[in-house]
Amino acid sequence: MRLVDYLDKGASLGTDAPCLSMGDVQLSYGDVQRLSHRVARALQRSGVAPGSKVAVLSGNDPVAFACVLGLSRAVAVWCPINPRNEAAENRFVLDAFDCSCLIFHSNYAALVEQMRADLPKVKTLVCLDKAMPYAPSLDQWLDGADDAPIDVPVVDDVAMIAGTGGTTGQPKGVMLSGRNLETMSALTLMGYPFEGRPAYLALAPLTHAAGVLCLPVMALGGHVVIMPKLDLGEFLGLIERCRITHTFLPPTLIYMLLQHPQLATTKRDSLQCF
Repeated sequence: MRLVDYLDKGASLGTDAPCLSMGDVQLSYGDVQRLSHRVARALQRSGVAPGSKVAVLSGNDPVAFACVLGLSRAVAVWCPINPRNEAAENRFVLDAFDCSCLIFHSNYAALVEQMRADLPKVKTLVCLDKAMPYAPSLDQWLDGADDAPIDVPVVDDVAMIAGTGGTTGQPKGVMLSGRNLETMSALTLMGYPFEGRPAYLALAPLTHAAGVLCLPVMALGGHVVIMPKLDLGEFLGLIERCRITHTFLPPTLIYMLLQHPQLATTKRDSLQCF
């Protein structure tokens, strides 16, 4: 399966509820599907062929994640770039992974500015939220791209290249196939409790496990509630307001959450799996 197939599976259930949301941004399954088709067509127009590597450099953001699904629809390979890394490390990753396109948020424009002169393989740069002197905004780049369904033949099964931590040298590229992600999603669907339509709260980085966990939730037509930054008070508030059923945090944040003064007064009866 491609990453975008999980979106299409959820959309086939006919839900009108949100697919991806963050604050005032609410994207339905139809919205994300249409955006993914436009991104796929814009990638084709920019010369990004099936099997090409496309990097996404952004914090947690619903439009950025919708672009990931769009590049999957174009049968490109998702290369998540860790915004916490130094410029030299991310420059190495972009070059070593043969990325031909970089989609980034303006929050990391200074990082891109440090890298772009030394990225000869990157031919297309797109800024998600506003135009840069060297990169169109997403809206400008998508201008004229049709949102009609597009079907691109799959060339191989590589869906994602994830960078290792690089603690003992330069990061390595771990090639994850569609079958790898399908197996992980199947194990999640079999092993986690899922009663009714899930609502998944993503505070941990979508470039890592929190992003991959969106896939089985989408396959069930679930709602992915995205948080852009660490705020455990808001995290608890969203659990109550959005009736969150599933969430994921690294142990350090769980220990901090257990000490949070708001925990005792937060309604948590919607939670099925933490």
